Amino acid sequence: MITLLAGLFIKNKEDLSNPRVKKAYAALASITGILLNLLLCAAKITIGALNHSIAITTDGFNNLADAGTSILSFLGFKIAVYGGGSVHPFGHGRIEWIMSIFTSCAVVFMGTALAHTAALAITNPQKPLFSAAIVIVLTLSIIVKGYMYFYNKRIARIADSETLKAVAADCISDSAATFAVLSSTIVTHLTSWKIDGYCGILVSLFIIFAGVKSLWEVLGRIMGKAPDENLLQNIIACVKEHPQVAGIYDLMIHDYGFGYFVISMHITGRKEHCERLNRVAEEAAFLLYKKYHCDTFIQVDYLIEDEALAEKTQTIVNSALQKYGDRLAVDHFRLVESGTHIKVIFDLLYPADLQNQEEDIRQEVEKAFTAESDTYLVMIKGVLRRERFRLHG
Repeated sequence: MITLLAGLFIKNKEDLSNPRVKKAYAALASITGILLNLLLCAAKITIGALNHSIAITTDGFNNLADAGTSILSFLGFKIAVYGGGSVHPFGHGRIEWIMSIFTSCAVVFMGTALAHTAALAITNPQKPLFSAAIVIVLTLSIIVKGYMYFYNKRIARIADSETLKAVAADCISDSAATFAVLSSTIVTHLTSWKIDGYCGILVSLFIIFAGVKSLWEVLGRIMGKAPDENLLQNIIACVKEHPQVAGIYDLMIHDYGFGYFVISMHITGRKEHCERLNRVAEEAAFLLYKKYHCDTFIQVDYLIEDEALAEKTQTIVNSALQKYGDRLAVDHFRLVESGTHIKVIFDLLYPADLQNQEEDIRQEVEKAFTAESDTYLVMIKGVLRRERFRLHG
């Protein structure tokens, strides 16, 4: 069904790298989710009220909550369509992450409220009525939620949407919860056990868990997550296909939501290849723009290939860090031209317990170079690692 709707309502639906196409897919998934959840909600609340089942009614309100979160998500997707301007130059894609926080909190709140209602049903239990309509509605609900899981998971990959990833996970929880309701209804009908309220508690816990998981994932996205490995390798391959590029450093992908990102990096090479390296930077930026609809900023650094100088500067670094033994490591060490100065650039890898000393360590290294000569400019990038390293050059 989603494929058919995409063909009807999404232009250039095959251009999956286009942020606008990603947003169109996400909006379509939200609209479909709103309609399906409202249908399930109406059916379950009606059946639950007619048959005095708190578990089925609770499950129906869960679908109503899902419809509400889909509405909020849809609004977020529509706002995210707007591009950059003077106030928000990188677009509005991150509004989806903010909406995800609200929807996740709403799901947790709804689950808590339904748990309270189910707890009251335990203290004052009623045996629900049983009918074929209950079995049919709940079975169809499990099938529909399973279908929603698959299309939300698929579109979440297309749109790179945290909200749709959370919705897909919620659909699996809903399927499990509805199966529990169906099981309790059958068990209650075949036995004298009044477990309807307990099943309502179980459904509520599923809802709360889904909300907390969704909140945790979107907060992780806001904090900044590692880029997709395939994307990273494609970017590197695009640049390193030119033999004049000796290395790529400080490659960063700045994520602004819905597939729009900004790439920045340093490439190194010999000064004699300066004209070609500048053309490489321009060509790579253009190719990445055409392929990913992103902006790319590439700085060209010219390496100093003097073995004696490299050995001397590494000795200065090793001496400054000697008192820390093998608890620190130096990586990506390089010497770069900077006018009349020499840039000494490297990554400093350190364990978590030395994090509060990072600035002191940096200053110790800088003082060691200042004492040697004022021609050195030291640039150190601290990298937190939890395992121990041996120092190397």
